[in-house]
Amino acid sequence: MDEIKKFTVIGNPIGHSLSPMIHKEFAKQQGINIQYKMIEPESEGHFETHTQSFFSKKGYGANITIPFKELAFDFANDHDSSAIECQCANTLISENGKIKAYNTDGEGFIKDLRNKNINLIDKKVLVLGAGGSASSIINSLSKIDISQIDILSRTQQRVDRLIDKYKASSNISIYKENSEYDLIVNTTPVSMNNNEIKFPSSIFNNSSISYDLFYSKTTTSFQNWSENNNVAKSYNGIGMLIEQAALSYNIWNNYEPNTNTLEKILGF
Repeated sequence: MDEIKKFTVIGNPIGHSLSPMIHKEFAKQQGINIQYKMIEPESEGHFETHTQSFFSKKGYGANITIPFKELAFDFANDHDSSAIECQCANTLISENGKIKAYNTDGEGFIKDLRNKNINLIDKKVLVLGAGGSASSIINSLSKIDISQIDILSRTQQRVDRLIDKYKASSNISIYKENSEYDLIVNTTPVSMNNNEIKFPSSIFNNSSISYDLFYSKTTTSFQNWSENNNVAKSYNGIGMLIEQAALSYNIWNNYEPNTNTLEKILGF
């Protein structure tokens, strides 16, 4: 009898995560049994201890979410190009005595945009936030023929670091006041924390699309805010969550899951 593979998702907060349900559904498609649990380190200082403990107990793969993606990149001792390009990781795998880091966020995001028939050719995009998720999104967007990618964050040092990281792409720059965008992507935890939204409403016009990486069965606070500012359409991140999970699952199990029915199965 084959040993049941052990997986986890590591983040804080993590109680809302749908990752265990998604990966167990993928395993059902493949016809295998897996163990998938949640780990919530108290702080960034506890990440390494929890992650090391998981892998030392025959853990096979880990998904990494807010706020540990950059730490996960540093934790790994082998790195796929997808993680190297954005210097952060959302997927770890134990193989050949090493922990290898991947990043499927950006590709999962682009897949979901395509599923929604959102065309970005020659369009202007604003990324809100400058953390690990923003980096992976910008990395994938930079490979598409987009007119402009701007970054807006209250942490100027992080913005400068991202601009420097992608300095080879001449169309990536800092947000300029009163600019309007075709797509606005929120990578901040503002919806998760239900904080007051302080971004300028001038970023929208009546043909703009807003996309919140946070997901909820009801509209998120960022979606509500963007709809109150007359965007054409708003989305939350459930589609991206499913697509990045499918890519992670394929890395771990060499099996490409069908994602078409997952939103319905999850109740979205």
